[in-house]
Amino acid sequence: MINGMKRFIFFFVVFATAACSRYPADVERALKLAGDNRAELEKVLAHYGQRPEDELKLQSAYFLIANMPYHYTVEDARMDSFRTYLRGIEPDKWTWATFEKEVYPAAGKIEIKPDLYHITSEYLIRNIDFSFQVWQETPWGKYVSFADFCEDILPYRVSHEPLEYWKEAYHAFFRPIIDTMAHNHDTEAICVQLLNHLNEQGWAWGQDMVTYGFGALTMLHKRVGACAEQAEFVTYILRSLGIPSGIDMVIREPLRVNSKHWWNYIHNIEGKMFAFDFYDEDIYENGNRERKYGKVYRQNYALQRESLPVKHKDKYIPQGDFKNVLLRDVTSEYFPDTHISIRSKFSRKDLAYLCVFGGNTWIPVAWCKPEGGVAEFRNIEPDILYQVRLIDETRDVAASNPFILLDSENLQFFYGDTTDFQTLTLLRKYPKPEIMPHHFNYKAIGGKFQGANRPDFSDATTLHTIPKAADFSWEYLQPENTGKFKYVRYLSAKDGFNLMAEVQFYSDGQQLHGNVIGTNDSTFNTIEGYGKHAVFDNDPLTFFFAGEADGSWSGLELDKAYTIDAIRYIFRNDDNSIRVGDTYELLYLNGDQWLSAGRQTADTTILRYEKVPSNTLYWLRDHTRGREERPFTYEDGQQIWW
Repeated sequence: MINGMKRFIFFFVVFATAACSRYPADVERALKLAGDNRAELEKVLAHYGQRPEDELKLQSAYFLIANMPYHYTVEDARMDSFRTYLRGIEPDKWTWATFEKEVYPAAGKIEIKPDLYHITSEYLIRNIDFSFQVWQETPWGKYVSFADFCEDILPYRVSHEPLEYWKEAYHAFFRPIIDTMAHNHDTEAICVQLLNHLNEQGWAWGQDMVTYGFGALTMLHKRVGACAEQAEFVTYILRSLGIPSGIDMVIREPLRVNSKHWWNYIHNIEGKMFAFDFYDEDIYENGNRERKYGKVYRQNYALQRESLPVKHKDKYIPQGDFKNVLLRDVTSEYFPDTHISIRSKFSRKDLAYLCVFGGNTWIPVAWCKPEGGVAEFRNIEPDILYQVRLIDETRDVAASNPFILLDSENLQFFYGDTTDFQTLTLLRKYPKPEIMPHHFNYKAIGGKFQGANRPDFSDATTLHTIPKAADFSWEYLQPENTGKFKYVRYLSAKDGFNLMAEVQFYSDGQQLHGNVIGTNDSTFNTIEGYGKHAVFDNDPLTFFFAGEADGSWSGLELDKAYTIDAIRYIFRNDDNSIRVGDTYELLYLNGDQWLSAGRQTADTTILRYEKVPSNTLYWLRDHTRGREERPFTYEDGQQIWW
């Protein structure tokens, strides 16, 4: 059914032809595609075509209808059940995994409902009238052009959600929060106030949910999902208040594996662009520099005639976001003064793709039509590893060696020096996260390891207090205090939610085992690995996500009292440090090929490779487990990640 919708859009883009009509050609084409629903759409045009003072509203109706063929609702049978499921629980106790496992285990029936076939005249008129009302009643509205109004306030949908009267509901809910500021022109300050309010209200994070069809009105009261849902939610809020806004995205984050990211943007009264994430305490001109973008695209309501499937509809288009006719490259608003030129053996038929490394392959993030054997890409973020490739039905081959854009235009290519060698000491296969959710690694500070001889730990002796933030690796310590204990535990720091992944207690060089004891399991205890048993399951990726912020603990009841002479532990982490027992392979770049420097099975948390070609890129692969891997260079004894 989804493929059918794609064919519907493709037909409209490729085969639409001009026709004689009292309406603009693109509007007439949409009306013809609407079939039996044409009469509903023409009611809207007739409604606004009677009075000269409604000319802008008529133009707004033209805009919405002309671009309506690219919009639809995705109805998934699971969504109705999911909404019912959410209504019966607190927002912080939901999980999509539990819902799929216990409530609706089977895949739902999916139906595509094109807007052209189902939208009503009443719905469109109500949306247009309310959008004009909030545009014209705000003091900053006079600085918003009609074109920006059409793209960033007027649209009745953000994604593929149900058609609902959401603007009035959001306006009524959020207008009181900004009433004290709603009469000035400072839209940046208004956004900050809204963000502070939203973060005080909280958000139930979840990356695994299927969100199409979730709905704006459901999201108003049940705020769940990941960054895409957060960006949609903020867009609903701002547009309902007459603040022109929308969603920018990266189709592949250049420093992560198989990861996209969505965030919000606004333009102030001076036309400057500000971007921000839901959890930001401030907004940033030209984007948040804590993240790497590479290339940035904007989700639009209108057809983008410069998009790849429109401009080169006869060419092969890689799977994914490049097939989206509504995405527009807006990297110039983030990195306006950068460009690169790559000379290669391009044919006249080739399209060149700029790619980032996506874990174990190269992922296209931009395209161009080479001219005279040169592929030129503009508005590229520096300090990121790229490669230009040729991709079509039969090939995915390098058109350049990998390179880093050093500044606005200078490139550092990697070739490999087989005349010079070096020794590498490796600690990880993937960089430590630069952006840590809620800075969870700092929640280790103040956590305590304790021993006791009473099961309630009323006689507890503190063996060690964690003095610093966790660094994603195993820690080994010797207790500051001695004694014999039958009960041992890790006690969470204040506001820590525990978050301990693994603890091992030792006596006379032997690891101790016993019955797991502790406080109640987490609010996510239906997900395997998030309860108190996770601390002793020999899996560093699972951790105790406690139900309470303070006082949670997980421990062992031993068979008798022991002297604890060593403790080994790892806090919540990404499991990308070297793991004892795993088999690793180091690859190095030679020309445009990855060659092996050999395999090793780790017997410590450090790998050592000798006589490896220098001045090139390296890639450490774990053949035992995991998927997060990144290329790196090796400089002054350190892995530098790209």
